[in-house]
Amino acid sequence: MGNWSLNLNSLLIFADEAAKGKEPIGIFDMFGPPLMMMVMLYYFFVVMPQKKDRKGRDSFLDHLKKNDQIVTIGGIYGTISGFSADGTQVTIRVDENSRIRVRKSSIESVVKTEGTEKKSDETPSK
Repeated sequence: MGNWSLNLNSLLIFADEAAKGKEPIGIFDMFGPPLMMMVMLYYFFVVMPQKKDRKGRDSFLDHLKKNDQIVTIGGIYGTISGFSADGTQVTIRVDENSRIRVRKSSIESVVKTEGTEKKSDETPSK
């Protein structure tokens, strides 16, 4: 039994000396890989879908034309009667004698037929 205790003590001494020679673990070594993984997941699950949606919405707004029947975000139905010179505003004919001017970005969808709407996130047909 004396041999075992001597061997165990010598092993503990060698392990302690070996541990003293190592560098301490840095904070980046400990938290860096999980943090980078979280940033990558955030990019793939949040940023990329938002980019795709934004691209689709911009394409939808670019394909609007005169006489399209539309509905605004506020729920106003009308027909596009014109665009401003800079292209940021749209004049909508609501009734025979009523016209309103709204921002182009406030158009939610194009109404194709009675009760059927083309949402802004759908791709426009060519």
